[in-house]
Amino acid sequence: MIKLIVSDMDGTLLNDEKQIDKRIYSLLPKMREEGIRFVVASGRQYPSLARDFQEHLPEITVIAENGALVMQNEKELYFKGMNEKQIAHSLDIIETLPETEGLVCAKYCCYTTSQEVYDLLASPKFHYDCELVDDLYKMTDGVTKVSLMVYGNSTTQSCYDAMYPQLPEEMTLVISGDACLDTGIKGVTKGSALAALQEMWGISPEETLVFGDQFNDVEMFDQAYYSYAMENAMDGVKERARFVAGNNNNGAVVDTICRLTGLTIEGEL
Repeated sequence: MIKLIVSDMDGTLLNDEKQIDKRIYSLLPKMREEGIRFVVASGRQYPSLARDFQEHLPEITVIAENGALVMQNEKELYFKGMNEKQIAHSLDIIETLPETEGLVCAKYCCYTTSQEVYDLLASPKFHYDCELVDDLYKMTDGVTKVSLMVYGNSTTQSCYDAMYPQLPEEMTLVISGDACLDTGIKGVTKGSALAALQEMWGISPEETLVFGDQFNDVEMFDQAYYSYAMENAMDGVKERARFVAGNNNNGAVVDTICRLTGLTIEGEL
């Protein structure tokens, strides 16, 4: 019996236009009635995720910032931040890479020196709480990760290959989107946050259903028997999952939840 459902957002529960499958809202109270917990797990910041669920926040738990922050009922359950040395080291490397922009992400706000990045993240497409600053090195309070935004002819893979060997042992790097990489603390992942919740709630991997599409989701697959990579995921991500769901543009997450749990949505057979 499935007791815990965890879904990534971008490329998974959201379509390519960054729109959520609103049918999930109808399922949330039904899952709660059946004793099924629903968790959103994303590399995004908490305020952005909270806006997608708004009045439904009491019905969900949020793993934000790739597992560095866990929130429930607007209360902080867990936080693991970067220190000043780790932040500076990440920024030093990013400054050497062409066609990239650094982004310092804290618990409830992110910081950039780029007007273009600010306009993108603050737009309705992402609705981030974002601040334009003069010096990223001064942003050290409550930092969850340092991200790398890629543009032009640079690729996430080429930036990964250049950056990863320069990171210290206690840090890690993950491709979290088509044009984004995240540095963080080794061992702090969506999967580690999920494992902590499973222990807290007494739920086993055999009772857990997970959906994801990027490499920052693969540690979650290890925590669930029902591990689903999206059809639109890269092959390397699919190899880490036990199953493959449909495309994120076709509502595959909600369809799979209904199929595996027997829950239905009004107006659908």
